[in-house]
Amino acid sequence: MADEAADFWNEFERETGEKVESRCIGEYYRNQDTSSGLWGLLVLTDKSFRFKHMPSENWLSSLFKRVGRSSAPKEPVEITIPRGEIVSVNSPKRDFFARVFGPAFPRLTITGPDEKTYLFTLDPSGGFLTALEHAISRQESRPSSI
Repeated sequence: MADEAADFWNEFERETGEKVESRCIGEYYRNQDTSSGLWGLLVLTDKSFRFKHMPSENWLSSLFKRVGRSSAPKEPVEITIPRGEIVSVNSPKRDFFARVFGPAFPRLTITGPDEKTYLFTLDPSGGFLTALEHAISRQESRPSSI
Protein backbone atom coordinates (compact mmCIF):
# COMPACT_ATOMS: atom_id res chain seq x y z
CA MET A 1 0.00 0.00 0.00
CA ALA A 2 2.82 2.42 0.84
CA ASP A 3 4.39 1.76 -2.56
CA GLU A 4 1.10 2.54 -4.32
CA ALA A 5 0.78 5.83 -2.42
CA ALA A 6 4.37 6.79 -3.25
CA ASP A 7 3.73 5.93 -6.91
CA PHE A 8 0.56 8.07 -6.91
CA TRP A 9 2.38 11.13 -5.51
CA ASN A 10 5.38 10.66 -7.82
CA GLU A 11 3.01 10.49 -10.80
CA PHE A 12 1.12 13.55 -9.53
CA GLU A 13 4.36 15.57 -9.34
CA ARG A 14 5.45 14.34 -12.77
CA GLU A 15 2.11 15.23 -14.38
CA THR A 16 1.78 18.68 -12.77
CA GLY A 17 5.45 19.66 -12.71
CA GLU A 18 4.91 20.82 -9.14
CA LYS A 19 6.43 19.64 -5.85
CA VAL A 20 3.94 18.54 -3.18
CA GLU A 21 4.55 20.40 0.09
CA SER A 22 1.52 19.22 2.08
CA ARG A 23 -1.64 17.19 1.61
CA CYS A 24 -4.70 16.08 3.53
CA ILE A 25 -8.24 14.86 3.09
CA GLY A 26 -11.01 17.42 3.06
CA GLU A 27 -14.49 18.27 1.92
CA TYR A 28 -15.39 20.95 -0.64
CA TYR A 29 -18.74 22.71 -0.41
CA ARG A 30 -20.00 23.96 -3.74
CA ASN A 31 -22.03 27.17 -3.64
CA GLN A 32 -21.21 27.52 0.09
CA ASP A 33 -23.87 24.86 0.81
CA THR A 34 -22.64 23.01 3.91
CA SER A 35 -25.38 20.37 3.86
CA SER A 36 -23.34 18.10 1.61
CA GLY A 37 -19.88 18.37 0.20
CA LEU A 38 -17.46 16.47 -1.97
CA TRP A 39 -14.66 14.55 -0.26
CA GLY A 40 -11.26 14.66 -1.87
CA LEU A 41 -7.61 15.54 -1.55
CA LEU A 42 -6.35 18.99 -0.67
CA VAL A 43 -2.84 19.43 -2.02
CA LEU A 44 -0.45 22.33 -1.49
CA THR A 45 2.37 22.44 -4.01
CA ASP A 46 5.22 24.85 -4.54
CA LYS A 47 3.05 26.61 -7.16
CA SER A 48 -0.62 26.09 -6.31
CA PHE A 49 -3.43 25.01 -4.01
CA ARG A 50 -5.41 22.07 -5.38
CA PHE A 51 -8.53 20.10 -4.57
CA LYS A 52 -9.13 16.79 -6.32
CA HIS A 53 -12.37 14.79 -6.00
CA MET A 54 -12.53 11.40 -7.66
CA PRO A 55 -16.03 9.92 -7.75
CA SER A 56 -16.22 6.35 -6.56
CA GLU A 57 -18.80 3.88 -5.47
CA ASN A 58 -18.01 1.65 -2.53
CA TRP A 59 -19.89 -0.02 0.27
CA LEU A 60 -19.24 2.83 2.72
CA SER A 61 -20.45 5.60 0.40
CA SER A 62 -23.56 3.56 -0.43
CA LEU A 63 -24.48 3.53 3.28
CA PHE A 64 -24.61 7.32 3.33
CA LYS A 65 -26.30 7.86 -0.01
CA ARG A 66 -29.49 9.85 0.30
CA VAL A 67 -32.53 8.21 -1.23
CA GLY A 68 -33.69 9.98 -4.37
CA ARG A 69 -30.96 12.60 -4.15
CA SER A 70 -27.67 12.26 -5.91
CA SER A 71 -25.93 15.62 -6.18
CA ALA A 72 -22.45 14.13 -6.40
CA PRO A 73 -20.90 14.64 -9.81
CA LYS A 74 -20.11 11.58 -11.89
CA GLU A 75 -16.93 13.22 -13.23
CA PRO A 76 -13.83 14.25 -11.27
CA VAL A 77 -13.85 17.74 -9.77
CA GLU A 78 -10.54 19.58 -9.73
CA ILE A 79 -9.82 23.04 -8.41
CA THR A 80 -6.44 24.64 -8.98
CA ILE A 81 -5.58 28.09 -7.66
CA PRO A 82 -2.08 29.36 -8.38
CA ARG A 83 -0.48 30.49 -5.12
CA GLY A 84 0.12 33.96 -6.52
CA GLU A 85 -3.63 34.36 -7.16
CA ILE A 86 -4.79 33.45 -3.64
CA VAL A 87 -6.23 36.64 -2.20
CA SER A 88 -6.91 35.35 1.32
CA VAL A 89 -7.02 32.27 3.52
CA ASN A 90 -9.41 32.28 6.46
CA SER A 91 -9.77 29.54 9.04
CA PRO A 92 -11.59 30.73 12.15
CA LYS A 93 -10.04 29.57 15.40
CA ARG A 94 -12.28 27.05 17.13
CA ASP A 95 -12.91 27.34 20.84
CA PHE A 96 -14.01 24.43 23.03
CA PHE A 97 -17.71 24.71 22.17
CA ALA A 98 -17.05 24.99 18.42
CA ARG A 99 -14.98 21.81 18.57
CA VAL A 100 -17.65 19.94 20.57
CA PHE A 101 -20.80 21.20 18.84
CA GLY A 102 -19.49 22.35 15.47
CA PRO A 103 -18.30 20.41 12.42
CA ALA A 104 -15.81 17.61 13.02
CA PHE A 105 -13.12 19.28 10.93
CA PRO A 106 -12.17 22.98 10.91
CA ARG A 107 -13.42 25.17 8.07
CA LEU A 108 -11.20 26.86 5.55
CA THR A 109 -12.25 29.61 3.15
CA ILE A 110 -9.95 30.53 0.29
CA THR A 111 -10.57 33.61 -1.82
CA GLY A 112 -9.07 33.30 -5.27
CA PRO A 113 -9.06 35.27 -8.49
CA ASP A 114 -12.06 37.52 -9.14
CA GLU A 115 -12.94 37.32 -5.41
CA LYS A 116 -14.37 33.80 -5.89
CA THR A 117 -14.56 31.98 -2.56
CA TYR A 118 -14.10 28.27 -1.94
CA LEU A 119 -15.25 26.64 1.30
CA PHE A 120 -13.63 23.47 2.65
CA THR A 121 -13.33 21.47 5.84
CA LEU A 122 -10.05 19.67 6.35
CA ASP A 123 -8.38 17.08 8.52
CA PRO A 124 -6.25 19.11 10.94
CA SER A 125 -3.95 16.25 11.96
CA GLY A 126 -1.37 16.61 9.16
CA GLY A 127 -0.51 20.30 9.50
CA PHE A 128 -1.93 21.26 6.09
CA LEU A 129 -3.47 24.51 7.31
CA THR A 130 -0.22 25.60 8.96
CA ALA A 131 1.71 24.83 5.76
CA LEU A 132 -0.82 26.79 3.66
CA GLU A 133 -0.77 29.80 5.99
CA HIS A 134 3.03 29.75 6.04
CA ALA A 135 3.22 29.55 2.22
CA ILE A 136 0.83 32.49 1.84
CA SER A 137 2.68 34.61 4.41
CA ARG A 138 6.01 33.93 2.62
CA GLN A 139 4.38 34.95 -0.65
CA GLU A 140 3.01 38.21 0.84
CA SER A 141 6.41 39.17 2.25
CA ARG A 142 8.08 38.74 -1.15
CA PRO A 143 8.53 41.95 -3.14
CA SER A 144 6.64 41.95 -6.41
CA SER A 145 8.64 42.20 -9.60
CA ILE A 146 7.25 44.66 -12.10
